[in-house]
Amino acid sequence: MTNNEIELLLESMNAKLSALVALQVHRVLIEDENLARPRPRSMDKLLHDAGLTQAQIAAMLGKTISAVSQMIKKES
Repeated sequence: MTNNEIELLLESMNAKLSALVALQVHRVLIEDENLARPRPRSMDKLLHDAGLTQAQIAAMLGKTISAVSQMIKKES
């Protein structure tokens, strides 16, 4: 495995772990009545902000890349 391949793999892992953390934090904020409410945003935007690509989000949510792109643009 080349250094470039390792770097790409680590970047992908980092984005996916960031997405998992973002989803968990969002869930805790929604469920805990003592914490401030998060601003409303779509799962597409949440995952995008966590570092996933539009293609990764589309595959994860069962959407087209175009649909994900439109949702992200709408909320930006």
